[in-house]
Amino acid sequence: MPIQGTSADMIKIAMIRIDELLRKKPYLTKMLLQVHDELVFDLHPDEESELIPKILHIMETALPLPHDVPILVEKGTGKNWLAAH
Repeated sequence: MPIQGTSADMIKIAMIRIDELLRKKPYLTKMLLQVHDELVFDLHPDEESELIPKILHIMETALPLPHDVPILVEKGTGKNWLAAH
C-alpha cells in the first residue's frame, strides 16, 4: 500500500508541475489523460525536442527520494497510443 500510494502521489505532483510548464508559454502540446502510472499527451511535433526532456525530468523528480531509489521514466511517441508503445 505505501508503494502504490507514493506512486499515486508522484504522478499527481508531476501532472500539476507539467500543467504549470505547459501554461508558461503558448504551447500547442496538451496533456490528455493519466492511465495508471502513464501520462498521455497530444504532442505537437515542433515542441517535441523541447518538451520531452522537461517532462521526463519533472516526472523523475516529482518526489524527493533517497539517491538509492531509482525513478525510471520511459517515453514513447507515435501517431496513436498503440504506436507509442
